Amino acid sequence: MKGIPLAAVLSAINSSFQTKFNKAISTVPGFYKKLCMECPSSAGENLYGWLAAMPQISKKTAEIIKSRLQLLGYRLTNEEFAGIIEVPRSAIEDDQYGMFGPTAALWGQRAGQVPDLELTELLINAFSATKGKDYMGSAFFAASKKAHAKATAFGNLAAKKLSAANFETAAASLSERLDSAGVPLFTMQDTSQVFLVVCSDDRATAESIVSLATLAAGGMNPNFNKAQVIVLPGLQTKAQSSTIINDADARPWFLLDCSQEVRPLIYQPRVAFELTPNFALTSDGVFNQDVFAWKARGRLAMGYGLPELAYGSTGADAA
Repeated sequence: MKGIPLAAVLSAINSSFQTKFNKAISTVPGFYKKLCMECPSSAGENLYGWLAAMPQISKKTAEIIKSRLQLLGYRLTNEEFAGIIEVPRSAIEDDQYGMFGPTAALWGQRAGQVPDLELTELLINAFSATKGKDYMGSAFFAASKKAHAKATAFGNLAAKKLSAANFETAAASLSERLDSAGVPLFTMQDTSQVFLVVCSDDRATAESIVSLATLAAGGMNPNFNKAQVIVLPGLQTKAQSSTIINDADARPWFLLDCSQEVRPLIYQPRVAFELTPNFALTSDGVFNQDVFAWKARGRLAMGYGLPELAYGSTGADAA
């Protein structure tokens, strides 16, 4: 681009980078879209105290039951995610910047993957009483949980590896879940929205449990289509390196009913990822280091919704 003003060249490069970045964001799998309830945020944090007091509807008698929604208690604070890529000024002057186009696209993919990476960590942390607290004030997955003193207790924690028998135990547990007032939640009804989330090493096992119409030994599969399989990349590595599960052979798995209006997990977007250029010739980067920079930045939070709709196993024990 000899003879073209630098400002015009930078504008053209920025337009190309923006297009590649934004297009790539939408190419990622987006597992969180299936598993999480989206609650947009317009402030530094959102409050979810209402999870503890789900409204009731009952036959009218002398007095209608009232459910007072609260704004105290469980809250999610938005976090900032950012990164910077730099292009040497000499590459632009020498018309060699084209090689950096794929980097802008890859940057967009990385931005789009942030919610799924956070989702993986969210599921592992859910076994921790400190990192995985939900609106009940306990670990999201626990052997015994109660929303309040008068509520019906339930457990949604296991430790065994995935098997057909252990899946059936999880499905039976979920199908009988009640809300904090003891009213059935009608879980496991729309199995197209029930997800069996597994590690890559458990893909074949999961598919044999719910994706095959007939059993390997013959006969109809009683678990066929009772859930949809999601293989979450990085889940196994994250689990085995985590101090929370602390087992080198752990293969965690989860059964999540996402058919309800309120889901087990929450995705809280605040600011969508965007690419911001720094072309100021007097900036430190350009003036001192002869580089032009683009910053990718976004804000979001991930958290826990209703544990009543979830069942999780650390996968640390034998099946």
